[in-house]
Amino acid sequence: MAAFIQQTLEKVPGVDPRPLQRSQFFSGLNEGPAATASRIAGLVSESQAQDNSPYYTSNFGQLLPDSGHPFNIGGIPYQGDALLLEKQQAFDRSKLQERIVHPAGWAAFGKFTVTKDVSPYTKASFLSSVGKSTPIFCRLSTVTYGREYPDVARNPRGFAVKFYTDEGNYDMVGLNWPVFFVRDPFQGPDNIRSQQRNPQNFLLDFNAWFDFLANVPESQHAGMMLLSDHATPDGNHFSAYGCHTFKWVNAEGSFVYVKLYETLHNGGTYKWTMMIQVMTPEEASQTSFDPFDVTKIWPRGQFPMQEVGEIELNRNPEDYHRDVEQAAFSPGSLVPGIELSPDTLLNWRAFFYRDAQYTRLQSANIHQIPVNCPFLSKFHSPDNYWGSMRVDGDVARKPTYFPNSYQSTNPGSRAPDFAGKSVAEVPHQAASNVVSRQSHWQHEGEPTEYDQVRELYTRVMTDTQREHLHANTAKLLKFADTIVQHKYLVQQCAISPRYAQAIYDLLPADQQANLDIEKIGQEAKTAHLVGRDLSFKSKDGRSFMGMPVPQAN
Repeated sequence: MAAFIQQTLEKVPGVDPRPLQRSQFFSGLNEGPAATASRIAGLVSESQAQDNSPYYTSNFGQLLPDSGHPFNIGGIPYQGDALLLEKQQAFDRSKLQERIVHPAGWAAFGKFTVTKDVSPYTKASFLSSVGKSTPIFCRLSTVTYGREYPDVARNPRGFAVKFYTDEGNYDMVGLNWPVFFVRDPFQGPDNIRSQQRNPQNFLLDFNAWFDFLANVPESQHAGMMLLSDHATPDGNHFSAYGCHTFKWVNAEGSFVYVKLYETLHNGGTYKWTMMIQVMTPEEASQTSFDPFDVTKIWPRGQFPMQEVGEIELNRNPEDYHRDVEQAAFSPGSLVPGIELSPDTLLNWRAFFYRDAQYTRLQSANIHQIPVNCPFLSKFHSPDNYWGSMRVDGDVARKPTYFPNSYQSTNPGSRAPDFAGKSVAEVPHQAASNVVSRQSHWQHEGEPTEYDQVRELYTRVMTDTQREHLHANTAKLLKFADTIVQHKYLVQQCAISPRYAQAIYDLLPADQQANLDIEKIGQEAKTAHLVGRDLSFKSKDGRSFMGMPVPQAN
């Protein structure tokens, strides 16, 4: 093929353009996504990253005579000016659809280095040995409202880390506190909508904030985080939690459940220390709380933090649109040794994050974008072809169907063994073999729903932190309707009467007159039943899921 190209070029008048092109940046057209990804991640530096062409051209290489004067007829722009049309058309399409959540954010490249041996817990290659480093890309963001939302405003903060491992890309996503607002996939969109702008006037809607919290008992844990110092921006510190429980599997096929935690601090570079909490399936079956309920934490006294490694951010993106706007993260991007736990919301997120990205980026081929490219993966041979954004020879002479009679190696024959270890997921028991809408949550419709958030309020928080919580809440709750204020204070009174009273005392006097604090106290006794249809409540109080499947002798 090389000889054919050379012979063809020799017959064409002029000079072979490729040496000249390669001496320029040439808009990155000479780089594939893996080459670009290697450079922007800092692994390869020998490449042009600046446009050093002596001329401006159109997208298709036509020299641009002048950048300030369109074809015109007596001053009226002429529709036949293809260069002007191209410029306007490119401008009109220069922004992607905004993210529904996490729209405002920034990101950086860096590396992850293993500092402690975790091989007894997981066979994941990038965690296999102390000192092993993996390139990463990390994005930090606000969660709700839009791209224009100020960074200093009160809002959940999101983080996402993409590990470019030799077994494919692994994504880890989370928040700046350890719990989420809901555990049920059906309520995920409702939670986000309650924190977005009012659809009628596009103003911040604190009435909706508190109305949703007032009607979802399990949301009080994250709601308290949102209104406490946990959500007050601090430019020198950012805590980040994976929130969900994952399953780590070792080389022998044994598994444990883990939660992820990280802390960022300022310095010459930004760094996290990555920590995990570990729980065996047997321990999970005996806890007094649901270990897979994302609205609950694992007490550190029972499940202490264990160091895994260090994340360092040291390289800014070259191009915000290419590297940050088009970055796509999904908790479904996993590697052998890291699997989904029975966490209901996590399993749903593994699907819909990717689906949302396909919509936003307008293609199912988002792995072609350099920042999403699994450029360090040892193998890359998907059976997915064609569609928008595919310009490579992606069929590569392989049949476009499977199974077939022509491939000597196929996915089925590779699956049992990859680099000396199984890649098949390790089975675990489900809570039930019955298909229904029955709940499997231990605390749903029970007063114990408030146990952990009550512990946070009464024991963990200091007096100063409680004062901040009360003031932050009253400052925003005053914008809510009376019915919402009443129902919200009912939920807080169920946590602690002192909590509800302190917020009430800080509301304007005319609003206090419309609220009956004694009635709020009475209704707090059944606050755990708000919004609950008990016909779907767990029948036995707990249906454990997640134990290993017994092996036949």
